[in-house]
Amino acid sequence: MTRALGRREFVGGLSAALLAAPSVRAQTGVAQIIVDYENDGRPIAPDFIGLSYESAILSPATYFAPENATLIALLHAFGAGVLRIGGNTSERTVWASGRTAGPESIPVTPDAIDRLAATLRALGWKLIYGLNLARGTPEAAAEEAAYVAYALGPLLLALQIGNEPDGFGRWTGVRPPGYDFAAFLAEWMRFAVAIRARVTNALFAGPDVAAAPEWVPAFATAAPPGLVLLTQHHYAEGPAGDPRVTLPRLLQTSGDIEPSLQRLAETGRDARLPYRIAETNSVFNEGEPGVSDTLGAALWGLDLMLRCAAAGCAGVNFHAGDHNLQPRRNKAYTPIVRGPDRRLRAAPLYYGMLMFAQAGRGSLVPVRIEVGPASLSAYAVRGADGGVRICLINKESHGTVRVELAPGRRFGGASVLRLIGPAIDATTGITLGGAAVDEAGQWTPTRSDSLDVAADALALELPAASAALVELRG
Repeated sequence: MTRALGRREFVGGLSAALLAAPSVRAQTGVAQIIVDYENDGRPIAPDFIGLSYESAILSPATYFAPENATLIALLHAFGAGVLRIGGNTSERTVWASGRTAGPESIPVTPDAIDRLAATLRALGWKLIYGLNLARGTPEAAAEEAAYVAYALGPLLLALQIGNEPDGFGRWTGVRPPGYDFAAFLAEWMRFAVAIRARVTNALFAGPDVAAAPEWVPAFATAAPPGLVLLTQHHYAEGPAGDPRVTLPRLLQTSGDIEPSLQRLAETGRDARLPYRIAETNSVFNEGEPGVSDTLGAALWGLDLMLRCAAAGCAGVNFHAGDHNLQPRRNKAYTPIVRGPDRRLRAAPLYYGMLMFAQAGRGSLVPVRIEVGPASLSAYAVRGADGGVRICLINKESHGTVRVELAPGRRFGGASVLRLIGPAIDATTGITLGGAAVDEAGQWTPTRSDSLDVAADALALELPAASAALVELRG
């Protein structure tokens, strides 16, 4: 969870020239959408989907554990992915191999890492692992990193030294107020040298900032040894508890990230490095009930992922948590929540991620919305088989949009998978393909609509507060 100040410095949108960026359009109940099918498109990373958890989730070692079958089923439904362990609680972790942690510390043990590794092996997911820069030492970090690298092997995507270091002197108080990028880089290098003395081929992600985007190009320019991934955080709204944070306001922020994506894309191109939104969600400071845990948040999250993919982002990690393990932190925004019966279940945001998993296999090709309501987003993904999946998102709370699609070529068959719920602020009753995710974490779609592919333009109705995935085949 992030406590960043000045987040509005960081939030923003890509230029209209980027893939899938919607043009200015009138408020109307009809939309006309043209797909540039023959465009080469932009490939979506196979492990684009990701989750982010606080380091505290590892103590006790019962959440990321091979016997947590429901969690494994829920994550398996996404396909390949990346888990990030870090967050604010990484500032209090102590590597507890043969030593005792203090009363305010969070012990991380070899057993916890072994169980985490076994879980990721069962999933085939990779890991970004956070180390304690705020209060740790290079020697302790090197010892911990060596064990993590040993246990994870090729599943360790990168080590992350520090969480939101741009806040060390501003909101966490672990450094003097004047703490700047130069001071961070000097500290980071001391840790990295110690780690590489133990793990000679150690790979790193960073700088993992929240409110100082200028640190990302500075870090890339410094080109520290082993840097393989640029990371930054994004929260659309916050803090939780602010009366100005509402669901309608969240749904109007969809394009706000785009200037940040444009800067990250430019930095990545210059440095020849991928970039990832390593921690994100709707409302910082644990999420806002009635906003972060609604169908609207699922639509917002789906749109965010597709926008990031269109900008060339390597992936997005939604911050999550378990309030039973961290009782003071309710985390209204978590995609996977534990219910009153203590069972894990899919929260609304999970359904947005699950729909992305169905859509995001292939290359995003440009989409042009000729006319349609401003609340409508449209994206198209061309698969290796020549088929195309068109994702339509209607973030209005009332009113149906009639969508007319020009997919760019003739197809032999078409079906529609719908993400719906009782209302835009619904927290329950949400389904994808006519089915909810069950208590075992399994999802089996039971219903899809068909379309008349003989027509020059395909037409379908898109109700308010819903999304539709149109799959065109053959």
